[in-house]
Amino acid sequence: MSITELAKLPTRKWVLKALFWFLLMGAVLAPSLLHSQLGIGFSPILTGSMRPAAQPGDVYITAEVKASTLRIGEVIAIHNQVTGVFYSHRIYNIGVENGLIRITTKGDANSLPERDPYIVGASALVSKEVFKVKWVGRPMVYLTSPQGRNTGLRLLVIGNVMALLFFLFRKEQKKLSNGEKIYRDLYSEMLANQNNELLQQQVNSPSTKKKERQQYE
Repeated sequence: MSITELAKLPTRKWVLKALFWFLLMGAVLAPSLLHSQLGIGFSPILTGSMRPAAQPGDVYITAEVKASTLRIGEVIAIHNQVTGVFYSHRIYNIGVENGLIRITTKGDANSLPERDPYIVGASALVSKEVFKVKWVGRPMVYLTSPQGRNTGLRLLVIGNVMALLFFLFRKEQKKLSNGEKIYRDLYSEMLANQNNELLQQQVNSPSTKKKERQQYE
């Protein structure tokens, strides 16, 4: 490997690391940015309440529309205004009450509609299903199950332990590196002192002084 290639290695490593963190941050921030800037949302199906139209693990891609444009039979993603639970169900009935739109929803697999209606103004924005992506949300379905929560907790504990061990190992390696540097410096200084002593001995030896006197004579 040439010197030029060796010089490029740290730069390549830094670029790959920066690219990895950029993609990771993009994946984390993308849903929030899409929702805040474009009104596009993601609604994972965690239960079987929308069977057979949607299975647990499917994800609804939603877009915000005005409540006045909604129609019976469309699927919307909303929060229950009483319990705060987020769900995606089909519009069962639409009515008007005191100038507000009263929306009743029902899961396709449920026998009865939701007890609490969703009440909003006509110009309020509501997330409506645009299309469905299959199976993408299956990891989330697993993590919301008791077994998945236990697995996630174990992985979190293991990850923390590994991070702690890695930190301690790096710290110990740093100590060793500093110790090696001090040892090398002391060894170099010792060699230099020995060389100076040998040189001084040669200068002060009788044979060297005799040669110097002969040169002057």
